[in-house]
Amino acid sequence: MAGTHVFPDDVPILTDGEVTLRAHALSDVDTLMGQCTDPLSIRWTTVPVPYSRDDAVHFVTKIVPACWTDGSELAFAVEAPHADGVRRFGGTVSLRIRGDDVAEVAFGLHPGVRGRGVGATAVRLLARWGFETQGLQVITWYAEVGNWASRRVAWASGFSFDGTVPALLLQRGERKDAWVGSVRLGEELAPRHEWISPPALETDRLRLRPFADADADRFAELLRDERSRHFSGRVAAVRALRSGAEALHRVREACAAGERYEWAIADRTTDRLVGHLQLHDLGGVDDTEAKPAYKIHPDSRGRGYLTEALTAMTEWTFRPTADGGLGLRRVSLLTAASNTASRYAAERAGYVHIATEPDAFPIGDTDFDAMAIYHRLNPDWRLSPA
Repeated sequence: MAGTHVFPDDVPILTDGEVTLRAHALSDVDTLMGQCTDPLSIRWTTVPVPYSRDDAVHFVTKIVPACWTDGSELAFAVEAPHADGVRRFGGTVSLRIRGDDVAEVAFGLHPGVRGRGVGATAVRLLARWGFETQGLQVITWYAEVGNWASRRVAWASGFSFDGTVPALLLQRGERKDAWVGSVRLGEELAPRHEWISPPALETDRLRLRPFADADADRFAELLRDERSRHFSGRVAAVRALRSGAEALHRVREACAAGERYEWAIADRTTDRLVGHLQLHDLGGVDDTEAKPAYKIHPDSRGRGYLTEALTAMTEWTFRPTADGGLGLRRVSLLTAASNTASRYAAERAGYVHIATEPDAFPIGDTDFDAMAIYHRLNPDWRLSPA
């Protein structure tokens, strides 16, 4: 069971050969200063602002030892190679003991080790130790909504994503909405599903890429456009979006949950957003098909951009998985029968009209139109032997 410990004598060394967890030391102070004065650390954590050398020394020599002594928080220094190749202090990871065999994981990394898998490795080492030696049954994770780096570490470490709790976290006197997750004794410390990262796809004029913060304003214009709203169905969550930032968050949530691919269609020269393309219903009934949906910004219509983007995306989905594609057999799309621009683009991209379903496609605020159903089949697809 978790309890009191003598610091640093009772702090074990945990390692996978690349990343090591150990007791904090005074020699960590200079690098700790670099971490805690980094803008991302200030934005997403509760480090004092401004952060001084005295704060770093106090953390290493007073706060960490005291928490080990009273058993309230078991913090480890993370040691790993930095971008310059030198192994040194790279952050802190800890278990905040909540009682009843439950603890919360907390972590913060120096910018020199971020984006290299160090965070997930450290969390897995710590979680395994907590389950095996401290009697823990459940480890929880919390992060402010929007802290995608923290969420990705939790995802890579096998934590579930259990939703959002409004105003759960307190940061410098302000309440913040929080993502929450958990992992339990006996569960695998590995991702539970894919985190979709849409690949960049290029055509003569366009680049299909992940959305960027700079796309927010034009994305909002696209979503508010009267024609886009008329032919985009009546998805309540989309219609409730109040800003481009909210729309970007929804896109990123879908990718993080492994639900669908979301591309910004951008001008290849200027990188300016000209449209939105997504691939959803991944797998279909037998893991061999998917469906696209799309919109083009009103100032970019009539130039053939949709045909170009749809063709590139479809050909990528047909590409074998060994070559970086999805290896799908079929891509089908649904559109309003009266949406002549959508139908023209689909046909130009090689899609074949296979059926029309009366009164099946919602348009406007209350009406229904016939639904035109198109598809493209992968001519090179073959059923893999069982």
